[in-house]
Amino acid sequence: MAAEVPESATRVLGWLRVMAGAGDWRRFERFAGVAVHLHPDGLAEILLSALRSSAPSGQDTEGAPRVNTEDVVDVLGELRAPEAVGPISRILREKRESDAPFFAVCTKIIHPLAEIGTPDARDVLREVATGSWPKPVKWHAAEELGIEEELGFDEGEMLGSA
Repeated sequence: MAAEVPESATRVLGWLRVMAGAGDWRRFERFAGVAVHLHPDGLAEILLSALRSSAPSGQDTEGAPRVNTEDVVDVLGELRAPEAVGPISRILREKRESDAPFFAVCTKIIHPLAEIGTPDARDVLREVATGSWPKPVKWHAAEELGIEEELGFDEGEMLGSA
């Protein structure tokens, strides 16, 4: 599409800015999913801005929808946006307590860091894998790095199925 309609990337970015400004997060998320395939310059910046302005997923105190953090983090991972490592690792730390006991969000956030794959992203994964994180999160971080055997992790024990 970008080759046939060169201005499509610019238009999508404009639409994303308008949707974010209006707090139309459901539409924003769908368009971000399309935009990632166009790889327009500036997309990561818009996604990071949405994460900062909307904060946690779900609804605010007045029932207004918020951006789905995990979906935006997934798109940032697909973009392999190195500037997203800091904000993604911050979200991971913030979700640690509230995500217990299953850590579904934390484990979902691990994969985009691996997709980004920069030394900084790998450092965050190594910190999680070797730190005092809950076992399921440690397992997924170690698995993404390919060091689960080196660390002596047993999948069943780490994921609670042993």
